[in-house]
Amino acid sequence: MHEIIIQTVDEKDFTEVIFLLIDYIVEVPRSQQCRDRLAQLLGLSASSDELKRTLKQFETLVLKYCVGELDEAGLRSHLVTLPSSRQDQVLEIVNLRRLQVARRLIDEVNRREGGVPLVESFDWNLSWVMGSSSLASLRKQLCTMVFACRDANSISFEMNRKQVEELISELESVIVSV
Repeated sequence: MHEIIIQTVDEKDFTEVIFLLIDYIVEVPRSQQCRDRLAQLLGLSASSDELKRTLKQFETLVLKYCVGELDEAGLRSHLVTLPSSRQDQVLEIVNLRRLQVARRLIDEVNRREGGVPLVESFDWNLSWVMGSSSLASLRKQLCTMVFACRDANSISFEMNRKQVEELISELESVIVSV
C-alpha cells in the first residue's frame, strides 16, 4: 500500500476531510454528496482518479487498522506526508469512529455470507385474542414480536403462551450464565 496524501488549506478542513473519508467508508449506499464535498475540500474533481485512489487507499488502511492487521505505527507509516499533529488527528478520529467501521464490516460479512438480518432492537406486545375469522369464540393469549433489523425494515411473528414462557426461560438462563 502507498502513502496517502491528504492536502487541505486549513486545520478545520482537514478534520472535516477525515470525518468525511470515514463517512464514505461506513455509508451504504455511498452518497454522492459526501464524495462531492470531499472533492471540494481536497481541490479535486469528484470524478478524478486521484480522488478514487485516495478513497480506496484510505478505506483499505482504516479497515486493516480496525481489524488489527495494522497497528498504530503501521497506520502512521502510510501517513508520512502528514505532520505528526495531523497523524495524531487521523488516529484520534479513526479510533473515535472505530465502532461504526466495525459495524459496517459485520454488516458486509453478514451480507456476503447470506446471513439473516442483524437485530438492532425488538419490541413485543402481549394481547388476548377473543375471536378469529375461523372461530368466533376463540380465546387465547398471543404475543407479537417485532425485530427492527439493520438491513430489513422489520421481522414480526406471533407466539403462543407456551412459546413465550420458553423464550423467557431461555433469556433468564442466559442472564444467569453471564
